Amino acid sequence: MKIVANKVNVLSKLKHPNLVKLIGSCPEVHALIYELLPNGSLEDRLNCKNNTPPLSWQTRIQLATELCSVLVFLHSHNIVHADLKPSNILLDASFIGKLSDFGICRILRDSSSDTTLCHRTIQKGTLAYMDPEFIHTGVLTIKSDVYSFGIILLQLLTGRPAFGIKKEVEHAINTGNLKALLDPSAGNWPFVQAEQLSRLALKCCDMYRKCRPDLGSEVWQVLQIQTMRATSCGGSSSISLDS
Repeated sequence: MKIVANKVNVLSKLKHPNLVKLIGSCPEVHALIYELLPNGSLEDRLNCKNNTPPLSWQTRIQLATELCSVLVFLHSHNIVHADLKPSNILLDASFIGKLSDFGICRILRDSSSDTTLCHRTIQKGTLAYMDPEFIHTGVLTIKSDVYSFGIILLQLLTGRPAFGIKKEVEHAINTGNLKALLDPSAGNWPFVQAEQLSRLALKCCDMYRKCRPDLGSEVWQVLQIQTMRATSCGGSSSISLDS
């Protein structure tokens, strides 16, 4: 009860264009209540649920950039989401991504370094998106979210299920067959951009935390450039790390 109340207190004060609006909580069942968004979840849209049209590659790059932005924001407040996955990314009427479901998020202890900023807890989450080091040690850090982000980025690129996707993409790159793995329903992916994003995603979901890139610098820099290129091809962009 106290944990839920503390989360509500912290999350209700956070404002970011890519965070769902927290309405309240139901302590009896340890649940948080959020706004309803009309275009469902990213998972629904990747699966074209109810015969909805597929997301374009421009929109997918935009969503990845929005997710990176909100994660950098949360991490700057020492918050790890801990359950990143497409079903927890909701889309508004303009297909802007909003991160939701903070039921198992954790507020980390203050520290000057993300390598020491951590929280030891029971391993919870969705297995295909969970940081292998967290599964092994029970120690959660912001790099745990980076791993999940990498898996989601691979799904945006390929449209494939999370389980086994890392090995599939690694094999495709090593054998020169990445183009065949890209989701054709997204349109004609610019191959150089898709390959760069694929390699970036693989770095994010490296087995070892120390090898994963920083979201606020390396990842953001790549995605910002990618978003500008996508915008020139018919997308739209208004994303900032200062949001």
